[in-house]
Amino acid sequence: MKTTTSGCAVEARLRDVLAIHFDPECGSPFWLRRAAQLGFDPRVAVESVSDLALLGVMAPGALVGCRIADLLPREVLHRKEELIVAQTGGTLGQPVWTAYLDAEFREAFVDPFVTAANHVGFPVRGEWLYVGPSGPHIIHRAADAIARSTGSMTPFSVDFDPRWARKLAAGSFASKRYLQHIVDQALAILRVEEITVLFSTPVVVQALADAMPKQLRENILGVHYGGMAIASHEMRVFQTETFPRAVHVSGYGNTLWGCCLELDASVGRELTYYPHGNRLLLGVFNEQTGCPVYGRAETEGPLVFSRLDETVLLLNVLERDNVRLCDPPVNAPAGFEQMGVEAPTQHEKHHNIAPVSLY
Repeated sequence: MKTTTSGCAVEARLRDVLAIHFDPECGSPFWLRRAAQLGFDPRVAVESVSDLALLGVMAPGALVGCRIADLLPREVLHRKEELIVAQTGGTLGQPVWTAYLDAEFREAFVDPFVTAANHVGFPVRGEWLYVGPSGPHIIHRAADAIARSTGSMTPFSVDFDPRWARKLAAGSFASKRYLQHIVDQALAILRVEEITVLFSTPVVVQALADAMPKQLRENILGVHYGGMAIASHEMRVFQTETFPRAVHVSGYGNTLWGCCLELDASVGRELTYYPHGNRLLLGVFNEQTGCPVYGRAETEGPLVFSRLDETVLLLNVLERDNVRLCDPPVNAPAGFEQMGVEAPTQHEKHHNIAPVSLY
């Protein structure tokens, strides 16, 4: 990792959270159990981001069946009234639970969007329509907080259960009927309310566009995509044909670590996503060495991430996407100083980068 003011802030935060989670008396039970297997004290051995390789990599499955209380340090567990809990969508298997303090939730989901939206000119103070999951999924809470932070009321919303949708065979009557059920509810809102911002998956946005008259489509000034993959050529069609008056921004992230945002809304761009602040590190897994690699632009491989929060510490977690690391653009707004990720030139074993798992 480059030696920058931002890099120093990340490494200071890393040392702080290691001291909290590996404290023998007050640390999190999950990490204290792992420390006993390591044979060394991470609070001493891990002084910089490059030292994270000493801890190996962790599959998301390692959290399956883990109680929230096992992930939280003692002092955090005593602040229950400040905690937000949420469950992953289960895209890769059994869902797992995680937690955020109120301030961490804002750092992970709200601040990245608001800063990026201001940078690219995303509309503010309009009415939102959110079509996506509620229940245990964190994205609905994020949509509410994001809309209010851009000067809007909480979004008008339609509940979409992705777990049920995945049980329906692709192209089946049941699948088509469920999507139509979602579209019908959304259209009923669009016909009455002056909606200017849409937030949903590309599939739902397309289905809505197909059902919306031209006048309603021209009312849309902003579209935020999440929940599943969107390719650059699909984004171009949305920008130039479907909702030509809108600013289009895609997010990439998940329940476990938060959201990364695009810092470019131009037509024909490659989709590149950047973390905000100093709480999240994105890297790649070197399959030859078996170690995570952070801070090397143009490096390609399976994504690994580290979440450096007081509530939940996650180190070198291996994700399913294949990515290429990239430096933030020279005109990046304050807070976007960390490495971002984009789709690599080619992929074989792993999926291309896709804004999944927010659901």
